[in-house]
Amino acid sequence: MQFGKIRDLREDHDLKQIDVAKILGVKRTTYAMWELGDVNFPIEKLVELAKYFHTNVEYMLNLTSDKREIIYEKDISVEFIGNQLKRYRLRLKKTQREFAKVLNIRQSSYSYYEDGKTRIPTNKLVTLAMTYHIPINYICGGKRKENISVTL
Repeated sequence: MQFGKIRDLREDHDLKQIDVAKILGVKRTTYAMWELGDVNFPIEKLVELAKYFHTNVEYMLNLTSDKREIIYEKDISVEFIGNQLKRYRLRLKKTQREFAKVLNIRQSSYSYYEDGKTRIPTNKLVTLAMTYHIPINYICGGKRKENISVTL
């Protein structure tokens, strides 16, 4: 999976890979492998970058041209993402077996994602998003900035 938008954002902000690696709390080599698509970019780290660059995960994954900022939940954990996946799957009236088949994995493996026992790889999340029109920004707890009401 290529992450050209992420490289473009980094370069547009005059940042080096080492700078972004520090922002994410990882080694430069780890970040470089993510950016090049050699290793799956963890969705939690993509959310951190989206917050930093004031954009959204779907834009960074090249799933949309809409760069508008999304406000994400403060704590994006494996459990949170798993719960969101389950809620969306049930909303679509699909079974775990159907989702697993799309991902070419066993149903028991898919259940680990929903149970928060295993992080869903970003490439598999993108596959689900493209197949079932699941908004990844929603799975990550995102809301449009203009939809957030301020109470005083």
